[in-house]
Amino acid sequence: MSALLQPPALGEPIPDREHAISVHFPAWDDVRDYGAGQPRVTNALQNGYPRSQLHKYNQALFAKCGQALISPSEELVLFPDYHVAKDCKSYISPRKIHSTNAANPEDVWLVLVKFNKAEDPPSAEDDILFVPRLYGVVHPTEFRKVRMSFWRLTGTGISSRLAESCLQRDFTIARISSSPLKASPPTEFPVYSSIRERVAELLNRAPINTGRAYHAKSDDVYLYPSGMAALYHIHHALPKWRDSDVIMLGFPYELSIKMIEIMGIPHRFLSAGTESDVDELEKILVEKSRIGQKIQSVWCECPNNPMLRTSNLERVRKLADQHDFIFVVDDTIGSFANVDVMDVADIIITSLSKWFSGHADVLAGSIFLNPNFPYYLELKKAFDAQYINNLYLADAMRLELNSRSYLKRYAQQNDTASAVVAFLYPYACNSNSTLANVYYPKVCWSRKNYQKVMRPATEDFTPGYGGFFSVDFDTVAAASAFFDTLPFYKGPSFGGDITIAIPYVQLVLQQEKTWALGHGLNETLVRISVGIEEKHTILECVKKALQAADATRKS
Repeated sequence: MSALLQPPALGEPIPDREHAISVHFPAWDDVRDYGAGQPRVTNALQNGYPRSQLHKYNQALFAKCGQALISPSEELVLFPDYHVAKDCKSYISPRKIHSTNAANPEDVWLVLVKFNKAEDPPSAEDDILFVPRLYGVVHPTEFRKVRMSFWRLTGTGISSRLAESCLQRDFTIARISSSPLKASPPTEFPVYSSIRERVAELLNRAPINTGRAYHAKSDDVYLYPSGMAALYHIHHALPKWRDSDVIMLGFPYELSIKMIEIMGIPHRFLSAGTESDVDELEKILVEKSRIGQKIQSVWCECPNNPMLRTSNLERVRKLADQHDFIFVVDDTIGSFANVDVMDVADIIITSLSKWFSGHADVLAGSIFLNPNFPYYLELKKAFDAQYINNLYLADAMRLELNSRSYLKRYAQQNDTASAVVAFLYPYACNSNSTLANVYYPKVCWSRKNYQKVMRPATEDFTPGYGGFFSVDFDTVAAASAFFDTLPFYKGPSFGGDITIAIPYVQLVLQQEKTWALGHGLNETLVRISVGIEEKHTILECVKKALQAADATRKS
């Protein structure tokens, strides 16, 4: 690809694919107004990140099924299995979560939607993609926002590909009050095994510790319809092992914090932004030990989003061994190719929607249970008891196809991001520039922590510091001038083959700016995920945008 494509209009899908998982916000004001819920922007959206904005196929299916049973003052939302639908129903109605905004439990009910298999399917593929049933939650329309909170926080809703397939079929719908007869487990088509094996191979590839006792096996990889769904199901499984405190280490994990709050899980959030967050963790553990208590788990990203800081994972591992807790690491941003956390993490979470897929047109996630740590067998038992593979077959097929080029794409993205950071970083150290900070593992105070988990180089791949970085400016005027001048795609998500930028706080934490600032995250931060466009093209675009930012100081 020699040049960037002409960016689309406000609200159009990005990339230009039927099942794109992002949406375009051309200007800073568009993102700000979206975060504030302004109709000017929300009404213009033709697409969105699937956890935050229902795809057109989802909207059409929910409306079609709802017309058969519910009144105009009610709405329907569909999930792939009964247990998730039941959790959604429970989330909408309890006053302990929503206070006076809670729905009357009698006004929220469950339905079973059975789809009819085509007698003469148009193709063999159409036949195998058939899904016989979905489970719906019916609720009063005024609780749409509450329902969408569950959809967003858990990532457990049906995909747009599944909705598209169901729209083509006849169905019956009926109210249910309890779990239907246990359905036979979904057919495990070969593509699922292919993805699990690919994930295991990447976990084993170029290990830091060649002498570790056990390698990753595909049987220890669990697939989910999104990265957040993977998080959600860990929070369901771990209390069966130990029902105790969860500690989130390092900003933001904001969505996961809200998720465990709605699930009623006791938790703490440590985000000092320096090594002192691990110091604080140790103090908590020592105090717990003194009174004879243990925590359940510690969670962190490697590195974190959007400031790209890496906690001292080795030290946390030692604390886990000493104080007997589970260490959960999300390696999505560092990615399989760059980082190896098998020597520190009991559980590894990855959003496969990002670098692994690399085409921004499918959501998926994975969990890996590490057999190298003491509680592996107990965790395996807990996960196997509640696991249902809800990754829709058509999504799995797209994911498998996309991921074939993962290493080739990611090598280029590592290189491009590093080159752009090398250009920008001196300006962050120059008082004459409006650029205040560049966040990237290579130039971060926690660089040594990141390097401790970097894989060794091989003939086919040289590990790097990742494919995205963040830049921060000294004023909103400079940040908005920078963002508005970038001729990139602009929207949520990262890790695709297109370069995509977003002012992170304006989009994600518009209503919590004070909270974010208290954890060192400014509203002037812009996150950029590089695609596979030519490096010099991306670099020239960033140079012009920086010039526009610096021009605000002179005006």
